[in-house]
Amino acid sequence: MNLKQIETFLWVATLGSFRKTAERLFTTQPAISTRIATLEDELGVRLFERDHGAVRLTAKGQELLPHAESVLRTTERLRAKAGDRAAMTGVLRLGVSETIVHTLLPEFLARLHEAMPQVDVELSVDVTVNMRD
Repeated sequence: MNLKQIETFLWVATLGSFRKTAERLFTTQPAISTRIATLEDELGVRLFERDHGAVRLTAKGQELLPHAESVLRTTERLRAKAGDRAAMTGVLRLGVSETIVHTLLPEFLARLHEAMPQVDVELSVDVTVNMRD
């Protein structure tokens, strides 16, 4: 089971059509059918009743739909949290040479602070040979 299959399950349930779901997800109707069939096989249940082009949830599909919605909401929260660089905290230890301190470092530190204001920076400045050791 994967997120694409769960997302497909939700869209078919919402739109009531494999064709409309394929259009919404920018894929083909056979790809949608395959995702649903694979998901049904993995779960061991039928999620949809198919009747002359019409698609509707089975009782089990209706039972599982809120769980699928929860999985996708949790996934979106995880992605948002992972992408929330402003929430990153901790200490970044940098060893830099004097040349870097006077050239590239000020702009780097300004950008770092803008992107990750909760990150503290500890600098060690020395000659390259000593930093390498």
